[in-house]
Amino acid sequence: MRWAQLKWVLEESGEFPDLQGLDRADERIVTLPDGVDAATYLVKCPNRDVVVKLSSVGLEAEARALRAWRPYTSRVPQVLGLGTMPSTEEPAIKYLILAAVKNDEGEIVETAADYLERSPESAREVGRALGAELHRMHQAVDPMGFGNFADSPGSESTYGSWGAYLEDFFALHADFVRQLSIAEDRIQAVRSHIRACPFVAEGRFVHGDVTVRNVGVHSYRPIAVGLFDPNPVSGDPSWDVAPMTNNVAFNELRHSREGVPPKNLRRDQELLAGFWESYRNELSEDCMLTAQLVQAVLQGEHRQRRLSDNQTDAVDVEVTQEFIRAIMDRMAT
Repeated sequence: MRWAQLKWVLEESGEFPDLQGLDRADERIVTLPDGVDAATYLVKCPNRDVVVKLSSVGLEAEARALRAWRPYTSRVPQVLGLGTMPSTEEPAIKYLILAAVKNDEGEIVETAADYLERSPESAREVGRALGAELHRMHQAVDPMGFGNFADSPGSESTYGSWGAYLEDFFALHADFVRQLSIAEDRIQAVRSHIRACPFVAEGRFVHGDVTVRNVGVHSYRPIAVGLFDPNPVSGDPSWDVAPMTNNVAFNELRHSREGVPPKNLRRDQELLAGFWESYRNELSEDCMLTAQLVQAVLQGEHRQRRLSDNQTDAVDVEVTQEFIRAIMDRMAT
């Protein structure tokens, strides 16, 4: 727990005049599962519950994206405060204060992952709600360009098109692709394909980490959902859809290899089917293939590291690599 930093935010920042006498074991402070870079806490105040995030990167970008989405949906967390703690250290620690997201009963929302664990038959309905919500979020336009922004890593480079951003991104990871015995001419053909894709002309604020763990269930009858904990980027909506499609594709490949369906395969197939029933943006096949490829390369690298640490099995790695080869064949023809 980053107690010293959290204590400063709660007692010295001026953001919490309604809190007094805090200590490390205070029941009003609940440590939440950390994101990739941030330490996250639920703080129970007398008349409100808030979430405090501490990190040296990404919080300004998260706040900017959340504010951009709010005109289109009320189901993203409301930004209450954003600042930097006084320090001589580099990089400085920043704080982001968000209103805790609650459901129609006034309780902290449960994630779609938890809800579907107890109600897997609701997957298609959750998918429909997610498709409608993500469509609303994708209406928010970033006039500043494409790529990473604010204080997210890589924000020093702004691109004039999403294709240029993704081509550079793919090139940075091309050595991993070469390790899969994919020829250089195939790699260059894929880069040409990326450059020719009909991506959106204006950057959209995309969430960047659309999984059921980052979806909150706001109401149950009917199902309504919202997204939180983004890793936002200014780009093409296909970037948010690719992880869901890849997740199903990977597990279908594993099923075909082993003959036994992986856990949650049917649930995720229904979730994706419901998503496409309500997501109204037009996404071209070429754009989707590109997003799926780059996301798969990132997933392949991640799974390779997990295999080295004995945190996954060889089949996970093999099906990801098989998928990468197959999708590159499609893009290069």
